[in-house]
Amino acid sequence: MPPLFDFLRRGKPEREKPSPAPAISQVPLRYEGQNFKMVEGFDDVKIVLERSMEMMRRTILTNIDQRIHVLLAGPPGIAKTMLLLSVEKEVPQEKRLFLLGSQVSKAGLRNKLLMAGDQIELVLIDELDKMGKTDYDVLLSLMQTGRITVLKGNIEAEKTCLATVMATANYLEKIPPEVLDRFMILYLPQYDAGDFEKVALRIFVEHGFDEQSAKTLARTMWANGFRSARDVLRVARYAHGGDLQQAMTVLTIIARRSPPENKSSRSRR
Repeated sequence: MPPLFDFLRRGKPEREKPSPAPAISQVPLRYEGQNFKMVEGFDDVKIVLERSMEMMRRTILTNIDQRIHVLLAGPPGIAKTMLLLSVEKEVPQEKRLFLLGSQVSKAGLRNKLLMAGDQIELVLIDELDKMGKTDYDVLLSLMQTGRITVLKGNIEAEKTCLATVMATANYLEKIPPEVLDRFMILYLPQYDAGDFEKVALRIFVEHGFDEQSAKTLARTMWANGFRSARDVLRVARYAHGGDLQQAMTVLTIIARRSPPENKSSRSRR
């Protein structure tokens, strides 16, 4: 049989099966830097934030866009804002802009950026999911091209601003998908018992409690349905100087006077 017919009879040779993709490592990542001391844990998130800050500086030095915009997403009370505040401390005041999403629209993001001047390298937005449509449009242009449209009389001009954007949000579905697409999104889940205790211990000790009292309070709060670091901070401030009796008193009051929906959600946990 001629070689051609023999080939057709046998059919096409089987393609080699692709080798399996390597699995993403599950080895815990350890943050070795010196920033973000306000926040316990989240080493992997800290690694990304520090890298983003490094690329922010490279962008400014080279005028080549190497920015990494980061969005911290997740439920309230898990230190997202504290992480932003930690980043803020690492950048000189004249080179950063901190905004609350729910209040941006009163002056407009465009105006805020223009008023901040030409030195802005970092824009921090807490509660990104509470901004308005016009502000999202301005933000998209800033993140995508580093340009801000300025209206002078009847003439449109453009201002270049290669600022890195870092933000927080509780609800991603409220943010336009084209804006989300510009972010590296890092999801911070609700604390488990171990993480909550670590966070609470740090806050209580920093506010004057001895370690044993701090541990007692942390475990008491977890057992009674508290999950937010903000609740811990409120109790710590109320019991100024590490007064355990005052802390237990205010916990009792909060538990009694919580709105009904808060009580029911705690009982289900």
